[in-house]
Amino acid sequence: MKYLFQFCVLMIFVLLGELLSYLIPFPIAGSIYGLVLLFLALVFGIVKLSWVEGIADWFHSVMGLFFIAPAVAVIDIWADISDIWWILVLLLVVAYMVTMITTGITADALINKSESRPKNRSNGGKK
Repeated sequence: MKYLFQFCVLMIFVLLGELLSYLIPFPIAGSIYGLVLLFLALVFGIVKLSWVEGIADWFHSVMGLFFIAPAVAVIDIWADISDIWWILVLLLVVAYMVTMITTGITADALINKSESRPKNRSNGGKK
């Protein structure tokens, strides 16, 4: 019953994301809107982590299964891409590196920003 509740919570955010995708005229997938809404709900305490943690761990454990179909599709179209496979691999490596560098720079900036904030110490004004 616990997992059913957690699944329903996630599906509510999927539904809200799809509704936003339908209503907002930007080329952004509903799943992205749903993830952002879920993230904001977790940050602001509207949804508790315990409400979605179990089902999210399960989805994470079976995520590899979702990549089987694309791998089979690549095998299926190998005749079409056999001449340019090295270009595709190069593009994937470059895209991966750009993503990793961007993520690292963003994480570093956020960590430095949080470390530079003055700490709120409640020591009664004593040094």
